[in-house]
Amino acid sequence: MTDAVLRITEERVQLHTNSGEFEWALGDELVEIARDPAGVKAMEFTAALEFGASPQHRTDIGLRLYRAVFDAAPAGRWEELQDEASEKDPLHVRIDIECPALARLPWELMRDKRQTWSRNNRVLLRRGRRVGISTESPPELGPLRVLLVVCNPSDRRLLADQELAMIGAALTQLPGRVHTEVIDGPSLRELIAEVAHVRPHVLHFIGHGMRAVAGDTGGLHFNAAQPVIGPPDPHWEEPEESWTLGPEQMDHLYASWKPRLVVLNACRQAHAPAAEFADLIETCLERGSLAVVAMQADIESPAAAEFSHSLYQDLADARSIDAAVTAARNHLHIDDSDGPSWALPVLQCGVEDPRDVVRVEFGHPEPALTRWNKSWPFAELAMFVGRAKERRTGWWEHPDDADAAPPDRLLAITSARQKAGKTWLAKWCLLTCMLRGEDVTYADLADYTDRGDSDEPVTLGWPAVLRALREACTDDKRQPNAMHVTDFARFNQVLNLASQGGRRWAEGMPSPAFDLGQPFMVDADRHAEARRAEIFQAFLNTLRNRAVARRRPHLLAIDNVQRISESEFSDALLPLLLGPVQEAGGDFPLRILTVAPQSWPGFRHLQKFMEGSPVVLTDLQQPDYKRLAREFWERQRHENKVLRRQRFRDFEALLDGMNGLKGHQQSFHVGMYQRVLDTWLAMGDVDGMEEAG
Repeated sequence: MTDAVLRITEERVQLHTNSGEFEWALGDELVEIARDPAGVKAMEFTAALEFGASPQHRTDIGLRLYRAVFDAAPAGRWEELQDEASEKDPLHVRIDIECPALARLPWELMRDKRQTWSRNNRVLLRRGRRVGISTESPPELGPLRVLLVVCNPSDRRLLADQELAMIGAALTQLPGRVHTEVIDGPSLRELIAEVAHVRPHVLHFIGHGMRAVAGDTGGLHFNAAQPVIGPPDPHWEEPEESWTLGPEQMDHLYASWKPRLVVLNACRQAHAPAAEFADLIETCLERGSLAVVAMQADIESPAAAEFSHSLYQDLADARSIDAAVTAARNHLHIDDSDGPSWALPVLQCGVEDPRDVVRVEFGHPEPALTRWNKSWPFAELAMFVGRAKERRTGWWEHPDDADAAPPDRLLAITSARQKAGKTWLAKWCLLTCMLRGEDVTYADLADYTDRGDSDEPVTLGWPAVLRALREACTDDKRQPNAMHVTDFARFNQVLNLASQGGRRWAEGMPSPAFDLGQPFMVDADRHAEARRAEIFQAFLNTLRNRAVARRRPHLLAIDNVQRISESEFSDALLPLLLGPVQEAGGDFPLRILTVAPQSWPGFRHLQKFMEGSPVVLTDLQQPDYKRLAREFWERQRHENKVLRRQRFRDFEALLDGMNGLKGHQQSFHVGMYQRVLDTWLAMGDVDGMEEAG
């Protein structure tokens, strides 16, 4: 919602509130700036954003902006609005600046004698236009989808990996709420294709902005040649294709998809032509984005990374965009109160209610949703890095496309190597589906098998598998959506009778509602196949009845499926459990996710049986090694106080030393980072890490 609109023209100020409209004259100093299109008179104001400017200069400019706007205002009107606001019920203010010369000014510095507006959690400031974009369509189901675009991956001065790592660290508190994917140095065609595929709610650019060179197009520069400013980078790789994303290129981009929020976290935008800077933002808003966050002057890469960390932490927590940007400004001010970084982010919003910009919904109410989010089996997922595209498993093809086919009923995750992250990915799939409103159950068959006389685990027959799944579904101490034991009363009765066969089963005689634990008697009569089919049908009916009663789909993940006997899997579980699940319809379907290595003989039966393709995990490749190492480190550092005094380069040195990844090893498994960190912490002397490496 918008509680107040402050409209500023070349000579007048208008205040629109719920209680009335007021108008008065703009101060002479700003009137002179408005009548100077060349911008000479504005230079003193914009210079306050340079790193050489003093904090007192910024304070003086902020006071001058305030006095020019409010000195002639009716007494008490603005003060009354501020006094009524609180952090729980803040005042949402939109500044609508019609004059381009005035729009160049650093309005985020504006302050009264008490405080700066843009850092006031009680007064949430944004810039915007008078006519908002319609947001009548209902919010989508989460997660919030974010495409992170690294414009110049060869330029290490951008600190793109650090910014990506900080974003990852910001999402550790509430895993699954925000889905991020990264594209490095794309061509325009590649960027258009990726935007059309990912359909991001947030399109976030990390790069260099608008060079003020005569004849050069203002915009974001992709794969640029090595800058001549500063010492050359010896590791620089010259790009194959350099190009600029300006207003015309944005037109092509928006033809495929319209992101709700665009973040232009581009450093080195100092002295960019103001008209070109405004044109790029206006293009985004005019083509359908609801808001744009951009930097109004040069921002250093470390500050850009810190800004992103704070921003995504609040977006994951479902805060409105104006509240998130305000919190990010305060975050930067705490780190460097004397510098200008906190004043650089500008929020341009084209909707009446800033909460609509990145609003998504989830399928369960709070606070239960957050409690489950942080509980078993999801608690470990805060440190799950990489596998961005594979994380879509089970929930997303084109989630907002009404004509898209429903998600597959049968899913599979596999790999040819150990420690590829199959279990983590399965749990992530469960987490996301749970957040979206499905009931989920995680069953690890390794918990239900003992070892025999040898080192090989005893394989499970189909009755043991069904019993294991029943126990998992009713585990109210661990499962987020546990069923009640009485839900399986009818199944237990059928299991007792059909396992033994004979007259009692044929006549449907009474049986206890609890499992007697009897084995399945194949030779009891001539109806073994019919009895077995009845047991499976009773199990499926139990799950389906519960899904219909709760009006929620149910996703059952079965990990370590290789613990099942190959013959039992192919002869019983495939045709009698997975088959009916795959073929069944209904508004609240059952879905099954299986996890097994490719080396398991039963996997070839499963692969032929499924309609869709399994997700095959390979080792992570060396190009991802450094980036994911930094992200893992930042996630751990934000969660572990012991690590906050340490340096990433020391962790990196130990990582390289223990894994031999300096130049010759081409791949690595997903658990490597945790293994190295555990080894280091077990040493008992974290300060001696560098020597240990």
